[in-house]
Amino acid sequence: MLSYTNAIIALVIIAGLVMVGSAVLNLNTPQQTIQQNNSVRLQNTQENYQEFVSAELADKCAVPEGYTEKSWKEHMGHHPNRYEGCL
Repeated sequence: MLSYTNAIIALVIIAGLVMVGSAVLNLNTPQQTIQQNNSVRLQNTQENYQEFVSAELADKCAVPEGYTEKSWKEHMGHHPNRYEGCL
């Protein structure tokens, strides 16, 4: 039969193994969350478009925050009618 001390040690070891196992099983959680967030697509609706237009800078050719000059020019190239004077 186990002594009281040996029983406590056994319980601590088991609890430690459970914690380590739980941590290992949850290692993929952040990546799965990223993949789920990336699968959310914005719908092309009139409401979303109006929200975009209202957030646009006064100078539509100016590079907005979050873009590099190169990436903004690339974006404008996808909308030549809208950014006609900028290209």
